[in-house]
Amino acid sequence: MHTTRSPLGRTPLPLPDCDRCGFTSSLFPQGDIADLLRDYASGWQRVLTGPGHDRRRVGVPRWSPLEHGCHVRDMCLLFHLRLDAMLGIAPSTSARDAGQRYRDEIPTRVAEELGRAAEALARRLAGLGADDWNRGDPGLADPRLTVEFFTRHLLHDIAHGLAEVRRACDGGGAEQRSRGTHG
Repeated sequence: MHTTRSPLGRTPLPLPDCDRCGFTSSLFPQGDIADLLRDYASGWQRVLTGPGHDRRRVGVPRWSPLEHGCHVRDMCLLFHLRLDAMLGIAPSTSARDAGQRYRDEIPTRVAEELGRAAEALARRLAGLGADDWNRGDPGLADPRLTVEFFTRHLLHDIAHGLAEVRRACDGGGAEQRSRGTHG
């Protein structure tokens, strides 16, 4: 991750590389984040609609590919609320009704919803200015926990789950499909 100081005088908190999924957040600039989110969402949509989809539980926590996909969809939806709080604006969206269990959802519907949620978030991230990326969460004591840090953390979560599901579906030899070494 960058070691330069932000316009607000903050040094960003580095996000460590992940040996388990190969995610390295320092390999991509802010300008690539929205497209990377779209790439990961597309990978998740292929998993959810692909012929090899099953309900086997993989990774930690032990979730099926469907349950992982539901989690990714919900993370994208909830991230809007975190952005709103960090940017000091009224909530632009509401959280999804969590009444249905992940394992009972329909994979093709989840794939569609995940695509819409990720695209809306990608558009929003693409529109952030330099000051927005460097804003901290007013509810947290550490000013290095910025929009950029949380966004890169979100991308790692999405990439990590995708790598685990691919590894399980490929019998242990998951191919890493994206820029650099990310999922």
